[in-house]
Amino acid sequence: MNCKAIIFRGLLLSLILIQISCKQKDDQNVATAAKNSPTLVNIDENYQLNEALTHDEKFEVKSVIHFSAKYNSPKLSQYDWNMKQGHLYTVHELANGNVMYIVEQGDGKYNYTPFVVILDKEGNEIARQKIATDNKSKYNFYNAVVSTDKEGGFVLYVKKEISSPDKSTDDDSNEAKMQSTLAKYQIDKMIFNTRYSGYQGTTKPLAGILLRPLQEKGFSYIPTGDFSLQFLKGKVFISGSAAKPNQDEVPFIAILDSNLKLLKINSFDHYPQTKVDNISINADGKLYVEGVENSAADGTYYSTNKRFVLDGDLKFISDKSDKKPFYSFYRGPSAPDYEEEEDSIVNDAKEESAVSESVVETKDTEKGSRAVFYSDKLENCYYSIKEKKINSAEIVFEKSKSQDSTTLWQTKFIFPNTYEVPYSNSTEGFRRSNGDFVFFLFLRDKAVENEALSIAIFVFNKQGRLVRQFQTPGYFQLTEFKMKESKGKLITGFISSDAKYVNNEWEYPSAFHSVIYPLD
Repeated sequence: MNCKAIIFRGLLLSLILIQISCKQKDDQNVATAAKNSPTLVNIDENYQLNEALTHDEKFEVKSVIHFSAKYNSPKLSQYDWNMKQGHLYTVHELANGNVMYIVEQGDGKYNYTPFVVILDKEGNEIARQKIATDNKSKYNFYNAVVSTDKEGGFVLYVKKEISSPDKSTDDDSNEAKMQSTLAKYQIDKMIFNTRYSGYQGTTKPLAGILLRPLQEKGFSYIPTGDFSLQFLKGKVFISGSAAKPNQDEVPFIAILDSNLKLLKINSFDHYPQTKVDNISINADGKLYVEGVENSAADGTYYSTNKRFVLDGDLKFISDKSDKKPFYSFYRGPSAPDYEEEEDSIVNDAKEESAVSESVVETKDTEKGSRAVFYSDKLENCYYSIKEKKINSAEIVFEKSKSQDSTTLWQTKFIFPNTYEVPYSNSTEGFRRSNGDFVFFLFLRDKAVENEALSIAIFVFNKQGRLVRQFQTPGYFQLTEFKMKESKGKLITGFISSDAKYVNNEWEYPSAFHSVIYPLD
């Protein structure tokens, strides 16, 4: 055998051994992935125990759950981005299954840079795109709205407040005042394609959109630039308040096309001192408007839920408002008229009050509170949380009829003695398309160093039985928790911070987390 043949056979044998080794390594990776694939934890039928009804109770479900972490189903994946400071504004599913987050990264000195973060279905980062901003403007990313296309691209609409125009004027007319208020605000449109590398941006001033149409309707005053944006039926909706001479403020709604061109605008004089909180679409395609009227009379402040239905042209159809206030606050006969600075008092109280046509509740923090956190128009019901006392280890989860507040479900959660449920008014939830209901609670474990905060997530089926339970890791602080359903998965995002003592100083490094859990 010649030298060349020997060398050739040696090389061939080496290639074969390399191929075998690579195949074994690939097989090991597949096996590891399969081995580490999380298995859903089934909820034992004895975990949620039925309780006996009293003679005057007609609940569909009355039960108790003694919380145990052993029923937590594991996560599918977790993405972490460490930073000195952070904020999470929104999470949105894209048409191709990717998930988009708007996250702000801070430098530790309260200077923040916004980013769009794109993760794939497995929670891996695809893109982290910086959003160009200027130091002279305030961007409202909390109210940013998203429009998606069929390929996975998307458009962001963000309201921003700019510094006051340089032009000074002695014109004290109503038109000048309205123009001055509107001139402070603009809408930025940012178009992202499926490559997520850079974006196309355009800006349109609100004065150019709203000033002339509002003046033509007789309005002469706009209190603030507190306008809200929503995206429905392929169009941008703007809601705000305006007033005619010597009249109360009333809400208005404007519809813009995707290029921010005004299509329709209407005001609603029958709803004075009412701020629109949300616009949604009913099953019949009509617009369902929800808001709160804040009024005052004889030294008492009142807050009343207002709801009404509009057609696609913003024409009034019907009223669905409550007949009685959900909250009242007596300041005495010498109390001043309602003013804007009282908004925070009323809004905080609204979050802690029941939505009921027959009950006016006042806040009692020592005895705990009751918070309605989700209203279901399809089932005509609402979901609420009641706590025995503030920071209690016991809470009651209820589902009730909207019409008369009749309780349908009542499930008491009893947590271990080292646990407490803080921030009960921050609870949120949603109903899945299959009828399941998902909600979360903040939990604090006082037995852990720094009293770690975590989020517990519960999934109830249509019969009021717990079918799934999850829990995030614990952190020194946990804020801005958000969740969305996506193709049988629960996509969550939040900001955490830890406490570290470094060089004789306390540091509080933050992180953005995206955790995916299996719903099905």
